[in-house]
Amino acid sequence: MTAGLRAAAESATSFTLATAVGAAVISLLVAIGTQVALSVRESNARRYLRRRAALTDAQDAALALRGRLNEYGAISRANAGRPSPELERAERRYVDARALLEVALSRVDDPMVTAAAQRWRTAAEISFISSAEVSVAEEQQHWQVVNAAIGSALRSKDGVSGATARP
Repeated sequence: MTAGLRAAAESATSFTLATAVGAAVISLLVAIGTQVALSVRESNARRYLRRRAALTDAQDAALALRGRLNEYGAISRANAGRPSPELERAERRYVDARALLEVALSRVDDPMVTAAAQRWRTAAEISFISSAEVSVAEEQQHWQVVNAAIGSALRSKDGVSGATARP
């Protein structure tokens, strides 16, 4: 009988050991799975924040360029194109604002936003500096498309617009 009890005890011990090892393996797999899921979620959150910052920087840069274009165009028309220190300062501020927009757009991951901003910039430069080819209404329409594309991207869960509107 002792041999039978011993065999039963060994069987119960090995069953308990196997159950404990199985539970430990399952716990380890759950911990690894949880860590991977958290890592992916954090990576997605960082990517979204980076995209959001790039979009707001681009929008701010476009707004600054719009103001500088308006200023440069008004001074240029007032001086009838004649060189002056005031015109040179306005031109330098315009060129700096244009460069800032180009840098900001280089950080935007959304090709629709970038394309819309480039179309607006071209129309705005013509409209504000030489109102002969692009009307104010057309520049305004391009401006609205840029802001709609950026707004769409900012509202999206991944920071990329779904907008397809073009003037």
